[in-house]
Amino acid sequence: MTFEQLHIWLMAFVRSGGLLLLAPVFSGKMIPIPLRIGIAAFLAYVVSGFSRISAPIPADIIGLIFSAGHELLIGLMMGLGVRLVFFALEFAGQLISTEIGLTMSSQIDPISQTDSTPIGSAFFYMGSLMFLISGAHHAMFAAFLRSFDIAPVGALALTRNIGELFVHSTGNIFLIAVQMAAPIMAINFIVTMTFAILGKAAPGINVFSESAGVRIVAGMTVLGLTLGLTAQLVLTQLRQAPELMLRLIP
Repeated sequence: MTFEQLHIWLMAFVRSGGLLLLAPVFSGKMIPIPLRIGIAAFLAYVVSGFSRISAPIPADIIGLIFSAGHELLIGLMMGLGVRLVFFALEFAGQLISTEIGLTMSSQIDPISQTDSTPIGSAFFYMGSLMFLISGAHHAMFAAFLRSFDIAPVGALALTRNIGELFVHSTGNIFLIAVQMAAPIMAINFIVTMTFAILGKAAPGINVFSESAGVRIVAGMTVLGLTLGLTAQLVLTQLRQAPELMLRLIP
């Protein structure tokens, strides 16, 4: 291995490490750190065989740190391009749990080690399963290898379009989440209006306690009926993720 290939391997290792820090499934606590390091090292080894540097190798430690920081930023942005789908899933789960009254039954997500509602965890597991079954993880790694043709080691091309794309992509999190939760929000509105009218017609009925069970049953029923549409929306976003990864390269 020549010195140039060693430099490429080191920078590719940093970039792949940034990718795996945010990539779905691979960034989870159930993936041991040595395994993630091994995957990053293998990806860097593959890249070092065909990639070429586009700028002179830094002659001092400051330049090397700056180059490594840029590669880490590229990896993080690419990982974020895939992780946005899962942010939307978690937010949709939070919205649905709030609508049907399951926010009090929060639990620890064993993957992210954070508090999550039952529906949020279920959506996250569904997204992880679809991520693996659909082959989106293969497309993610293929996009990572393709990134060295678009942004070789040493290239720096931060443009305004990337900032605008980043803002637009993060804004889509809320749009996708609302699309997933919209049917449950609609049925919750109908249940609320129905019991509000019933409370006026029969003041002796405890509307709050009586509506809680109906809200949960109606919400879970609609959620089950619309789960196929939610899965199709997730699959569409996963298919678009590799392109977004490449467009987010700074």
